[in-house]
Amino acid sequence: MPVEGEEADRAERLLAIAAEAEPHLWGSADATWMDRLEKEHEALRAAFSWFLDHGRGADALELAADLWLFQEQRGHAEEARAWLAKALAAPGAEPRSITRARALYGAGLLSFRNLDDDTAWGAFEECRAIAQEQDYIRLVVRATTGFARLSLRRGDTREVRRWSEEALAIARDRGEKEDAASPLHMLAAAARVEGDLSQAKAFYRENLALHRELQRMDTVSVELGNLGALAVLEGNLSEAEPLLRESLEIAYKRGDRYVAPYELIWLGRVAFGQGNPTRAATLCAAAKAQFDATGLAMDPDEGPEYEKGLADIRRALDDATFAAAWAEGHRMNLDDAVTFALRHP
Repeated sequence: MPVEGEEADRAERLLAIAAEAEPHLWGSADATWMDRLEKEHEALRAAFSWFLDHGRGADALELAADLWLFQEQRGHAEEARAWLAKALAAPGAEPRSITRARALYGAGLLSFRNLDDDTAWGAFEECRAIAQEQDYIRLVVRATTGFARLSLRRGDTREVRRWSEEALAIARDRGEKEDAASPLHMLAAAARVEGDLSQAKAFYRENLALHRELQRMDTVSVELGNLGALAVLEGNLSEAEPLLRESLEIAYKRGDRYVAPYELIWLGRVAFGQGNPTRAATLCAAAKAQFDATGLAMDPDEGPEYEKGLADIRRALDDATFAAAWAEGHRMNLDDAVTFALRHP
């Protein structure tokens, strides 16, 4: 049995690893840091519990703030929500620190993706207030964009644009280039929901070009996928397929289990448009299985499109064929689903 001093040393070492990893989680082109954290995950769990049990709430909060993105992307979103809630309420956690604001942003985004909009709003609101006090522009922008996300779920595209334009102005006036990512993405989403695909495409392309320049592959993957989705909606399957395949390849290489299922869905729509509804049903089922496994809801501009596409696929197949294709996809793990998706039929 390790003595308490050894446990403290181990917990502090893991805290340092998480702090070192965190900046690499947002834009790296590969899964090196994600994989390292995955290998240490059990030990990180023990460290988090040790900090809480020994009254070191500030350290528990820092660990939760550093790890929530890893946990979300590797299919541990429910655990991330629990960690953040415990750490934010822990005695000794600093009340108005940047670390607290980072944790609140994670809590807000994960609540949003768990369809808990009231909790998300409160987290984004407190995050923004602390970030404004601390003059931490990145989190001011992200929290403000969080309000845009919630407005999109309500279908209020006017409010989406208002919050997104406010966030974009702050980013361009006082932030770094990459801070424009979320506001541009949400302006595109608002245009997409309104049916203005040309404007949506312009925002997605602007964001894609910016993040190729910055080599931020997380956003590159997302916006490639969105441009591919718009090409599907416009009926341009030959343009859509390479965009979606590149997006999926990047997300899979990064180990991003949140982004990859979206591209499975849209490649399913491509297959349907190419006259292969059976393949489309298998891809949609594989994507749905991944969303179910991670416990993350689809974004508000994506969910209705998924349902619409799935309804078209169902109508194109008899019940037995659809059920068999669906069962095949639902059995797939992410490795199998990506291999299937990237293999030309």
